[in-house]
Amino acid sequence: MQKYFCVAICIIVMTAGALYAKDKSSQSNAFVQGTVLSVDKEDVQTPEVMGGTNPSDAPLQSTYYAYNVSVHVGCATYTGRYETPFDYFPSAFSPNHPVDVRLTKHVMYFNVAGENEMKMPIVHHKSDAPGCSAAN
Repeated sequence: MQKYFCVAICIIVMTAGALYAKDKSSQSNAFVQGTVLSVDKEDVQTPEVMGGTNPSDAPLQSTYYAYNVSVHVGCATYTGRYETPFDYFPSAFSPNHPVDVRLTKHVMYFNVAGENEMKMPIVHHKSDAPGCSAAN
């Protein structure tokens, strides 16, 4: 009898653990509605690299573009940074435009129509006032 009791307890513990893990993972994969507050574009150039000792060698430089995107989600504002060698950024990221965002500890993922899922590292996070409700 004691053997069956131990087996039943083990099954209950494993089932509860599996359900908790499934619930936790489904929450982290869920997209929520956010609002784009601002998009700031930067032209970033890499440092000059000298090609040799010949003075006619032109320094090598490359330009890439960085976009700092501020998004309001729930009671917080997150700023993500998107870097690209192309002077292109989806129009879905315009001020006051709603976006679907999935937040992790260090990264924001955006579900943008017509694009692959976009990934931006979070470079800044600011919580709103203490009395803020999630509906705001």
